[in-house]
Amino acid sequence: MVERLGIRGRLLLAFFGISTFAVFATAAALYAFLQVGEVVDSITRDRVPSALASLQLSRQAERVAATAPAILTSTSEARHNEVSAAIGAEMTRLEELLAALKGAALDVAAVAEIEAAVLGLRRNLDALDDLVAARLSVVARKEDLLRRLSATTNAGQRLVAPGILVLNSKLPQWQAVTADTSRAADPGAATAADVVQAIAAYLPQQKAHQEISAVNDALVKTADAPTPGDLTLILFPLRRSLAVLETISTEIDERLRVRFRQRVDELKALVDGENSIPKAREDEFAVLADGEKLLAENSRLSRSLTAAVDRLVSAADSEITASGLEAALVQRYGTGVVLGSAFLSLLSSVLIVWLYVDRSLLARLGSVSQGMLAIAGGNLRAPLPAAGRDEIGRMADALRLFRDTAVEIEEKNLREVAEARQRLVDAIESISEGFALYDGEDRLVLSNSRYRELLYSDLAIELAPGTTFEQIIRRSAERGYIKDAEGRFEEWVAERLSRHRNPGEPWVQRRADGRWIMIGERRITGGGTVAVYSDITELKKREENLAEKSAALEALSAKLAKYLAPQVYNSIFTGRQDVRIASQRKKLTICFSDIAGFTETTDKMESEDLTQLLNHYLTEMSKIASDHGATIDKYVGDAILMFFGDPETRGVKEDALACVEMALAMQKRMTDLAEIWRDIGIETPLRCRIGIHTDYCTVGNFGSEDRMDYTIIGGAVNLASRLEQEAPPGAVLISYETFAQVKDTIDCVELGHVQVRGIAYPVATYRVLDLKANLVAAGSAVRTELPHLRLEAEPELMSAGEREEAATALRDVLDRLCHKPG
Repeated sequence: MVERLGIRGRLLLAFFGISTFAVFATAAALYAFLQVGEVVDSITRDRVPSALASLQLSRQAERVAATAPAILTSTSEARHNEVSAAIGAEMTRLEELLAALKGAALDVAAVAEIEAAVLGLRRNLDALDDLVAARLSVVARKEDLLRRLSATTNAGQRLVAPGILVLNSKLPQWQAVTADTSRAADPGAATAADVVQAIAAYLPQQKAHQEISAVNDALVKTADAPTPGDLTLILFPLRRSLAVLETISTEIDERLRVRFRQRVDELKALVDGENSIPKAREDEFAVLADGEKLLAENSRLSRSLTAAVDRLVSAADSEITASGLEAALVQRYGTGVVLGSAFLSLLSSVLIVWLYVDRSLLARLGSVSQGMLAIAGGNLRAPLPAAGRDEIGRMADALRLFRDTAVEIEEKNLREVAEARQRLVDAIESISEGFALYDGEDRLVLSNSRYRELLYSDLAIELAPGTTFEQIIRRSAERGYIKDAEGRFEEWVAERLSRHRNPGEPWVQRRADGRWIMIGERRITGGGTVAVYSDITELKKREENLAEKSAALEALSAKLAKYLAPQVYNSIFTGRQDVRIASQRKKLTICFSDIAGFTETTDKMESEDLTQLLNHYLTEMSKIASDHGATIDKYVGDAILMFFGDPETRGVKEDALACVEMALAMQKRMTDLAEIWRDIGIETPLRCRIGIHTDYCTVGNFGSEDRMDYTIIGGAVNLASRLEQEAPPGAVLISYETFAQVKDTIDCVELGHVQVRGIAYPVATYRVLDLKANLVAAGSAVRTELPHLRLEAEPELMSAGEREEAATALRDVLDRLCHKPG
């Protein structure tokens, strides 16, 4: 009957048998746990909350008692309010804990005692708060009295100070009279009598001065007396000083006596009476004494509260201990029942596993598993267990069927793989590039004939599968097929192996027979490497031809650039401007510059020196122009025509500003060049004059279809040329149109209107001085430059010694200039 149940039925029967023992064990454990749970609930519900609430209340009461002294240390109303608020919050928390304890504790007498202590703490804290308010009032009164003391002391000192000053002024007179023996006796006697009278008036004032200081010092000490006894000791000398001041008031000068008496009365009021400084300090001592009493009462109440809490905690501890013993007893009985049920359950499980599961199930399942693993490993001839009517027997039948099917599929797959491999070999052989496949150990797996042709010039060499990559490249390098390996065989082999094992982008290899091979290698899944070789010899030849033509074009372009402005050159070669006859109207800033007196200088120089000088000048000026973004139109002898605003512009205002800054930089560089030219023999320094104008011009390509020139035309160009001719040597002259654009940045001097040739109306002109920022930094700098004189001084930056040295040097120069030779 059991065999007819099958594996499923027999396992279910064994499971129900074991589960029966587990149910008995679980019921016993639940009973024990319920009993323990009731005891624990009793502890946590009835005992622990009251104990915890008592401990929290005790700690809170100690915190309140510990923080209460902080109220007495308050020295200001703000600090008092802050501390009072903090303690009030702690007290509120204490009252909340008391309310919680009243709902949880069972000892009514202890709770009543705790409540009385908490009410006492609240009452004492309120009283402390009132005492601190009273103390702050006393402190404020004391500070007011100290201010009055300071005012009275200062007034008293000022009252007697003039007498001291009078005596100090009399003594030198008396000494002078007594030392002069030539004087008559009567003036000396009068002076002596005057000094004696001054001394008589000085002595009471001096003593009053000392006693007022003593009273002031004593009252200040009284305000901060540490104890009442110290206060009494300080009052004795204080009253003695007041008595001395009373006596001095009768000896003081009649003119000062009334006011002096008022100061003494004010000091007496500060020493004695209800509104005196000692009285204020006594009141403060009384407030502090009351506060100490309240703090002591707080400590007593805290100890009383702690004792009551200890009683509550002790009672709760006793009850918790009794409940724990009861829970332990229940736990022991429950544990015995659970252990017994577990033992019976374990015994039945061992018997079922040993008698049925191991013998009838696991052995047969192991045999089936071994057969499945053998088949999965490729052993399709492995033995299988016998068939049967239960589930394991049917599994053995299914496994046998699967094995037979796998054998048939394997034979079919082998045929298909062989056919696919042959198709792959044929496809690889048909491609024009060389192809090779290496395994994870760098051994050749597959390659086509094109790969062998590109690798070796000798077609008789064979590539056998299994040959390592290192052997293949060594053979190629040894036969002299690799150009890069000549003279560095081992080094090249190491580099080639490294590149093969860490492939990157495709690269080109040069062969000894003149061929160029592009090699591309890539890692594949499994650790192998695929290599593709392509013959790019024809491409390399075309590339070399293109490179030669490109180099020739670049050389020609560099030569042409010398004849064009950089901006024009860039706009043409970047395609932003067409090379055709065309023009447009634009607002430009035009700049003309030349060398003043250049004709006279050229008459004294040879043509070679003149050429060198002119080229040096034009090179320096052109560099400055390029740095500031100017378009250099042309050179006319020593003259240069430049403009801003085309083909590139930063805006009319910025173009004009850049032009004027360029002109200033040119004039500054001419000063430096004058020193260089003077050293090479040019006696008269060359000076540049510059004219600048801003207006609309026609700009573009002018000329014929065969030859054209990029330039500007219009009246604005002529006006800029005329301004340059009107400019003094070494100066920059601009029109009003340019001045309006740069006046916020450049400092200029108006020279008035001038009538220039070719212009029908007077032209307003301005001479450029410098950037305003430079003039502010230079202060009142003095600069003068003449043919045989150059002066540059900054007096504002000189020290006194430097000014003296400069004045001496200038006087020496002036004497020489004024002295007429022979």
